[in-house]
Amino acid sequence: MSADKLYDAAVIGTGPAGASAALALARRGLAVLLLEKAALPRYKTCGGGILQRAYQLLPPEMAHVVERTFNSVELNFLGTNLHFVATRTEPMVYMVMRAEMDCLLAHAARDAGARLIESCPVKNVRVKAESVELATAQGNFRAQFVVAADGVYSPTAKALGWADLPALAPALEYELHLPAEDLARFSQRPRFDFNGSAAGYAWVFPKRDHLSVGILSTRRPCPDLPAQLMKYLAQLGITRIQKMEKHGYFIPLAPRREPLARGRVLLAGDAAGLVDPVTAEGISHALLSGQLAATALAEGSLDVRRVAGHYQSLLEQNILGELRAGRLLAKVLYNYPRVRHWAFRAQGKALSDFVAGIVMGERNYASALKSPASYLKMFGRKGG
Repeated sequence: MSADKLYDAAVIGTGPAGASAALALARRGLAVLLLEKAALPRYKTCGGGILQRAYQLLPPEMAHVVERTFNSVELNFLGTNLHFVATRTEPMVYMVMRAEMDCLLAHAARDAGARLIESCPVKNVRVKAESVELATAQGNFRAQFVVAADGVYSPTAKALGWADLPALAPALEYELHLPAEDLARFSQRPRFDFNGSAAGYAWVFPKRDHLSVGILSTRRPCPDLPAQLMKYLAQLGITRIQKMEKHGYFIPLAPRREPLARGRVLLAGDAAGLVDPVTAEGISHALLSGQLAATALAEGSLDVRRVAGHYQSLLEQNILGELRAGRLLAKVLYNYPRVRHWAFRAQGKALSDFVAGIVMGERNYASALKSPASYLKMFGRKGG
């Protein structure tokens, strides 16, 4: 293929950040190229729990790939009697398989007018004065801008000189097929369990016909997560496993320290490190950052100086400030287990409800820390 056509934007990666950017750009009438290194649908390691705040950012057709919905979420502290359930009238979590979700979102972008090319890994990115040239397995392409949404190890960010992400959390996720009676025991709601991992947590997400069970740690060097996960399964009484698929990955716990737009290239999603440091959930900010990238490109009229500054400003207003506030709470939650235990023993219901409000998009970390009354309310107390 030749590089004669000049696209307004090329998006690398069809995860939530990339596909949402391509969809938003196509809907605005821009000429968009969406590149995916694999053939869709492709497996993506992920628990597959879409929080309500993320689901609100997805197109209506996403309902077609939702396997289950849950209005309640369970929080436990293993080895103690601390157990909490947060409930809302609307679903808190939508269960999906990421392969299906990402494929649907990429096809929505295609149907809106983006050109989707699969099985097309990007081999080289060259930024020039008037455009960006992409050398791929299926030929060369040119675009005025690139949105790099190519994951935690972003080859684009690496090639263009961004420093590595400053903090990565190791995680394991197993897809478990169990006898029907064992599957039914965990089918009522998702659960999150502390005390099963060093400076992290474990989880069980019930899907249509299996469980997604995982564990993560915010501590490096990496602890023996496989042993910890097998111990966790034993604690839950999960022993009759009919089929097990094992997957490991890393979750970014902090954004890149440099600006996330550099000339004609914008980083989004995991490539930018935009993951909630408290829940380690990245889909919400991935979707939002993709949409903000599209907004910056459109409102900046594809002007290099305006786009970069506008994107960084939008990220600061909508995501980066929230991540800084969240890291303060995460530091206490994961690095000071005695304080965590005391806080949840004293005000566990209020804290669980606060996190539920975050999940629903009703609250945010930044406002809680800025407002003394809100901060006290988080701990179940009244401000003066």
